[in-house]
Amino acid sequence: MKLIMKVIILDIFLITFCFSQDILEMRKKYLEKKITDYNLLETYQFESEREKVLRDLILFEYYLDKKETDKAEKYAINLASFYPINQLINFRLGEYFFKNNLEEKAINYLENCVKKDSRFHEARKYLAQSHYNLKNYSEAYRHFNVLSWFNPEKEILRKIDYLSNHIEYNLSEVSKEKKFTQIKSLKALIQTEIPYINVGISTKDNGKLMEIDCVKFYVSGKFVIYNDSGKEIIKSEGGFDKEWMVVYRTSLRMFGIISPSMNKEYRVKSKYIFVIPETLDSTFYISEYRWFKKILNQNKEFRGRLLIKRLKNQIVVINSLPLDEYLYSVVPKEIGANAPLEALKTQAVIARTTALYRKKKKFHKYFDVCWGQHCQVYEGISGEQDSASYAVNHTIGEVITDRTGNLVNTFFHANCGGISVVSCCFYNDEEIVYDYKNKTLPKPEENKDIYFWYILPEIFDCNCKASYYVHDGTFRWLRTIKEDLFSKHLNSKYKIGKLKNILVVSRRKNLYINKLKIIGTERIKTLTLEHEIRNILPNGSLRSASFFVEYNKNTQTYYFWGAGWGHGIGMCQGGSCNLSVEGKNYIEIIKHYYKEVNIKKIY
Repeated sequence: MKLIMKVIILDIFLITFCFSQDILEMRKKYLEKKITDYNLLETYQFESEREKVLRDLILFEYYLDKKETDKAEKYAINLASFYPINQLINFRLGEYFFKNNLEEKAINYLENCVKKDSRFHEARKYLAQSHYNLKNYSEAYRHFNVLSWFNPEKEILRKIDYLSNHIEYNLSEVSKEKKFTQIKSLKALIQTEIPYINVGISTKDNGKLMEIDCVKFYVSGKFVIYNDSGKEIIKSEGGFDKEWMVVYRTSLRMFGIISPSMNKEYRVKSKYIFVIPETLDSTFYISEYRWFKKILNQNKEFRGRLLIKRLKNQIVVINSLPLDEYLYSVVPKEIGANAPLEALKTQAVIARTTALYRKKKKFHKYFDVCWGQHCQVYEGISGEQDSASYAVNHTIGEVITDRTGNLVNTFFHANCGGISVVSCCFYNDEEIVYDYKNKTLPKPEENKDIYFWYILPEIFDCNCKASYYVHDGTFRWLRTIKEDLFSKHLNSKYKIGKLKNILVVSRRKNLYINKLKIIGTERIKTLTLEHEIRNILPNGSLRSASFFVEYNKNTQTYYFWGAGWGHGIGMCQGGSCNLSVEGKNYIEIIKHYYKEVNIKKIY
């Protein structure tokens, strides 16, 4: 009896000793293949919820490594409601079944990954190949096509080319009768003098100019073309039966204005030409740009006026229109037309401030703002939605100013992940916006808190958490990559040799990484620029620079657990939506994200 009691006491001592260590230490030991007895881990009763979750994650991966899928799936069920951990669960099960030629089972898990996060490209690649193997060619084409946007590697393009000849429906766009949109000009409806904004609509997403020397367009109604001295050159009727083309004759340094229906070319020596509709409710439609024989289809319709400037060897196409009519398209493209009204108003005031600030500071040489993410996303009339236009109209002339009355540089982003930096403090000492209700701020040096910040965010109850208005994959995300592929990619990019380790050297106060060290056999590369850090993987950029890296030695795979989408500075659009649902108005939301500011009506 005494011997039995001694054995029991010894067992209890061993279990207690084993788990007096932090559960994160046990996670680390699993990843390093150093746990020898998983039975103790399985039977030990943890007190806290997060310890139980992490225990189940360790055991899930352990049993899947051993190919004991029945046991692994038991723990997968326990973890099904914990996002983003369930992304790893679904990915690993999908990968396992794919490699064991069980594509139908793989698809069930992998589809869950891409539904939660459309940019989980590693999961989508297995999903596309699973459909391809099962000859579900339409689905395979759809997923390979998405992958090609981010990483147009030869194998993906080859399969797209093959599938385009085998899918059941016609991939070519169905030609539709072109119709001009019936619009109401805000300038015609109100007495207020609204400032104009010049939008570069021949730029790339990074704000740089596209190389073009020709533009084709239609105008809905009567219009006049003027030169740079204000002289009338052409007066014409509009309509889709009257296509116009402006080409820059570089050798002559002159514009050629061509009307195919009239079979005539007008030569104009001018720095720019202005196409101005006679009525405010007219629109113009750009069908294509050209660069020598290269055709760049556009098919976009715009309000306002068309301005075409010539440079030394090319042209720049600009849409000049009332500022608030520009915002009709920007607001829904930036935050989404289904956002709550107060969030839409918030975005409207911020977007108006951003446009005027960039116009004043002359961010661009030839126009005020570009139409891509470099400034604000603008797609002309096709981007407009009634809900957003209503928000714009009900904040007419309102901007954000600092204590001295100057416009604020209003940074904003899709989702901060729970901690944002005050916009005006970007280049100075950082001031934090606590965008979560549990105010125990994770400190970068406190490894335990920062780990759970990424994998169990519900502990912190963030304002920008997943909701009806906030997609899961913008709040938290996971990326995975095999060590050999990652090492090959980094070596081709930075000549590091074979990858040995990745170290986070430092973070900003909102936990976004500002210094990342890549250690190779040949050299060490340190990344300090945000776009470099976010573009560390080959299959498209990471959603943000806020992430935590794990390396699983059992599978030779790196895990990137991330938070948020964007730079994490200024207004968080996800947080704005959820705060609006909680009853905050747009002024309260703006003052939550921008400190010591005023809302001022300037027109």
